[in-house]
Amino acid sequence: MSIEALIHRAMENRPELMAQGLRIRSAEAHIRAAKAEYKPQIVLSGSVAQTSLWPASDYGRLGAASEPTWSAELGIHWRIFDGGVRKNEVLIAESKRREAEDELTTIDDETTREVWTAYIAFRTALRKHDAAVSLLESANASYSASLDAYKYGVKNLVDVVTAEKQLALARLSSVSARSELFLEAVNLEFATGNLLRNQPAATKLQPTDGHQ
Repeated sequence: MSIEALIHRAMENRPELMAQGLRIRSAEAHIRAAKAEYKPQIVLSGSVAQTSLWPASDYGRLGAASEPTWSAELGIHWRIFDGGVRKNEVLIAESKRREAEDELTTIDDETTREVWTAYIAFRTALRKHDAAVSLLESANASYSASLDAYKYGVKNLVDVVTAEKQLALARLSSVSARSELFLEAVNLEFATGNLLRNQPAATKLQPTDGHQ
């Protein structure tokens, strides 16, 4: 993947960026709530009850023993003056949003820097791995040539042992470069937040032995 695609993936996948985005949305919700306090509010209230009465005689008839009672009220509540409380609440909410946005910018910069660092380290490890593979091929060919020459009496045993030593060092260098390459690949996946997501890998390693 290109460095632009890696940075874009990091901006979408990094959990600290996602959490900071939630903080900004929460701060914006507080701003809307604080500004809503300036608007008039419609208040609707009601009550229902059951009133029990003692039976009484009225011209030969008994009064009702129980009657339901209810009431409903509709009003408008509009706070005209509060000594600047609502204004301060709006200012505080806006300040928290700016703080969250500044922190998001800082995290964005840190994420970009980390992705760049991991990307460069991976590309460097890839070049070292390629060089180690070429060195191993060259050392292997040199050893084979020295061994054949020794069989035909052209070279002595010291030349063969020297070539074998160079081959062993080349193999060690190849293994070390291979390990470093895989380590930097994992580090790059970590920097982009891809280890936490089920997405295609940013790197696809396919060394000379055919294993990925």
